[in-house]
Amino acid sequence: MLGGLLDLLLPPRCGGCGALGSLYCDGCRGRTRRLEEPLCRRCGAEVEHLRAGCGCKGRVRHLSRVRSAAAYEGPLEKAIHRFKYEGRRPLVRPLALLLAERVAVDGVAAEAVAWVPLHPDRRARRGYNQAELLARELARLYVLPLLPGLVRTRDTPPQVGLDRLRRLDNVRGAFAWDGQDLDRRSVLLIDDVTTTGATLDACAAALKAAGSGAVTGLTIAKVRL
Repeated sequence: MLGGLLDLLLPPRCGGCGALGSLYCDGCRGRTRRLEEPLCRRCGAEVEHLRAGCGCKGRVRHLSRVRSAAAYEGPLEKAIHRFKYEGRRPLVRPLALLLAERVAVDGVAAEAVAWVPLHPDRRARRGYNQAELLARELARLYVLPLLPGLVRTRDTPPQVGLDRLRRLDNVRGAFAWDGQDLDRRSVLLIDDVTTTGATLDACAAALKAAGSGAVTGLTIAKVRL
């Protein structure tokens, strides 16, 4: 009832186009380009044919695979930016539904859900971690336990603008596990966007070192290289 009353007083605005009426309107959903097969079996990038691969083997070593719901472009790019940088936390609901859609398509199986952490200083400045909000919403949808234990041990510079090698160096050894016994459980690792997969793979390295089973990375969107 309270949510309905708030919608009447302050109607939701689409994160993609700004239109009133919904958090992510049907028009923007229709313009959201889902990634299409064939996808690289390891990093989830669109490829011309599977046999050629995409050259990601050297940089995605600890993840079983990475999957993204859609391309980082158009209205989805705008919605993610508003969710991440402009405090539009309610956008977690439609964005998590895109994650769930990808899970349904790929049949991703996992025993628990974790997320890419922010350094405490950056989280304090932003007020929240968008990856954590997505992980909590997805775990609620699939009734999976959460694994709060990944920590960022140093405040790495943003990956935006770095080439592949610098991205790898930037996050190498930047994460550690400080949580419960992982007991070989398979993990679904959540973030908002992936480019090379370096950040997800560095997190997966920390999870595997702490005793996890297979780690699958899952993001809303993938940036085309």
